[in-house]
Amino acid sequence: MLSEVESRSGRLLRRAASGVVVALIAVSANPFGVAATHSGAEVEQAAREIQDARDRANDASQAMFDAESELDRLGLEIAAAEDDLAAANARADAMRTDLQALAARSFVNGGAASMPLLIDLDDANEELTAEHFAAVARGGAAVDLDELDALMSDIADAQADLEQGQEDSTDAKENFEELKARAENEIVRLAEVEQRRVIDAQVQHELDRQRAVRAAAEEAAADQAAATAATQRAAVRAPVSAGGGGAASTPSGPAPAAPSPPPSNAGSGMVCPVAGPRAFADTWGAPRSGGRSHEGVDMMSPGGTPLVAAESGYANFSTNRLGGNAIWLQGSGGTKYYYAHLSAWEGSSRAVSQGEIIGYVGATGNTTANHLHFEVHPGGGRAVNPYPYVRNVC
Repeated sequence: MLSEVESRSGRLLRRAASGVVVALIAVSANPFGVAATHSGAEVEQAAREIQDARDRANDASQAMFDAESELDRLGLEIAAAEDDLAAANARADAMRTDLQALAARSFVNGGAASMPLLIDLDDANEELTAEHFAAVARGGAAVDLDELDALMSDIADAQADLEQGQEDSTDAKENFEELKARAENEIVRLAEVEQRRVIDAQVQHELDRQRAVRAAAEEAAADQAAATAATQRAAVRAPVSAGGGGAASTPSGPAPAAPSPPPSNAGSGMVCPVAGPRAFADTWGAPRSGGRSHEGVDMMSPGGTPLVAAESGYANFSTNRLGGNAIWLQGSGGTKYYYAHLSAWEGSSRAVSQGEIIGYVGATGNTTANHLHFEVHPGGGRAVNPYPYVRNVC
């Protein structure tokens, strides 16, 4: 078993040697192994260039995954429209069958007495059939004909909407492919920047400092927005005098409760699961094929980039239709992590240490782009949005 693992690992490394990934694997395995030779200004410049490249890659990834969500949304709408159209056509067929049966019964019951004797039999049958269908239409089946006419109009509109949806889906597919190519190019550029601007201890420290400054600014902005919203709600709820001294009006019902935050142990102490260049997007709750909602964070990275254990624990390797090659990592702290779309695993299911390589980025399962689908399940329960946790460590 060991020789098989070593052989597979060797093949992966040989395949990676043709691109930028191999250099980044070496850096990722020992990110601070390069001597710190930057001065203060150089450190700031290197960190700024790296962060700018990461921001561009993140923006490109967000656009690509948003386009994927739009494509999935259109796919769901098209599937629903096709089902509705099929059901409407089935109703129309049933109504036509009923009308034909009713007309035929009327023809059989009353047609012989009025049949002309001096005309061709086929012509007589056609004339009488038309007459009796018209009689049916004027009689008890008139409502059915009206309903059929309305239904056929609805079917024509539904068919036009379906064709428009299919055209929109084709355009969305082309847009997705363009954005995918752009995102992949930005990942390559990021890899080149990170390789050129070696991430030694000083640069990593500066990256962490810049990230902390940005996070504090965003938190302050969010607090300000929340305070403004609270002030506006309070103004709406404030008593308003009616007619100069009349009874005050008050809103009915309690204010809506704020959503509960995820458990505090979610992703506690985790490290970035992608040990190499990566870009990620917040796609929590986005529509997915089959009526599902997205419950992870998508992290783009070149195929073959190492994936590591976000936390020490037990890694269980498996395969499924949607996720392809996947890993469930039961963290020692109680949180479970899910990795999907791997190109390959490293070794077999086993106990792992935090930061240990457990697999490689790929595009297996229900995807066409090299990326990691990553989920966080506090206490082993339902998934929570992992984007904030990944953003803090990647």
